Amino acid sequence: MNAIKMKNTLYAAVIGDALGVPVEMKQRGQYRVSGMTGYGTWGQPAGTWSDDTSLTLCLIQNLVKDDDLDSLMDKFVSYMENAEWTPADEVFDVGNSCSKAIVNYAVNKLPATECGDNSEYGNGNGAIMRLAPLVMTLNDELTIEERFKQYRDYTSLTHRHPRAITGSLIYLEILWYLKQGASLVDAIKSSEDSVDLIGNYSVKYRNEKQSFNRIFDSDFKNLPVSAIRSSGYVVDTLGAAVWIALNSDSYKNAILTAVNLGGDTDTIASITGSIMGFKDAIDIPSEWTEAIVNREYFEKIVNPFVEKYRD
Repeated sequence: MNAIKMKNTLYAAVIGDALGVPVEMKQRGQYRVSGMTGYGTWGQPAGTWSDDTSLTLCLIQNLVKDDDLDSLMDKFVSYMENAEWTPADEVFDVGNSCSKAIVNYAVNKLPATECGDNSEYGNGNGAIMRLAPLVMTLNDELTIEERFKQYRDYTSLTHRHPRAITGSLIYLEILWYLKQGASLVDAIKSSEDSVDLIGNYSVKYRNEKQSFNRIFDSDFKNLPVSAIRSSGYVVDTLGAAVWIALNSDSYKNAILTAVNLGGDTDTIASITGSIMGFKDAIDIPSEWTEAIVNREYFEKIVNPFVEKYRD
């Protein structure tokens, strides 16, 4: 990816996150967002990003420094304990699975890739929300098996159930194929092929494909909004973001659709932003970009990453 597209895509995600923060957990139809607002659910000023972006910045800095997975977990600990990688030195929302994984690493001293919850109750969206930058760093010559190993390991830090890992595989492969120039429809089909290929080696991933099947249905785009669930369950979050992206040619419209779905608005909007960025559909209003709290700090983390991995 070229530098402009990379930076715009990273902004597309953080802005989606910030737009969703004030209305997170609100019920669909009981509010309407049309621009950047503040306070609401978490009492934070307009333009404040959440754990979605903070943990993404941890990953970005880790990738810039070529650090290992232990170093990334150390960064997650510093985020939760010291409010590093936050816009205003405050941690106001950390998902349960991420919190437990960080405790497993810092207190229980588990190996990094064994810290994530491997139960069926550990299938939230706390891994996919932070992984998009990984795709920007992957060599175009990597095989699906090589890509999947990275998807699995980075996901397993916080989420180890095969369903969560399959969700990461689908999401990141969609981004991978968009990065290669595919249309979104073709990228979704190619991600399904990737799940099938990995399923040839491991029945547990093959079995989990059924949870995501409707994303691969040719009529998925045509479902009414009433059929789109917007919870923090990885299946719902990924489905909502893909559905929005399929129905949107404009970043602005896509993100406003995401934050007005209700439920886990910040994560759905952040993931939608990443997809739209990789899709080359970015028309971010300048007032949204300028509203990001501590934008200088965000750029301080992001700029070395863009410089290192741009085409």
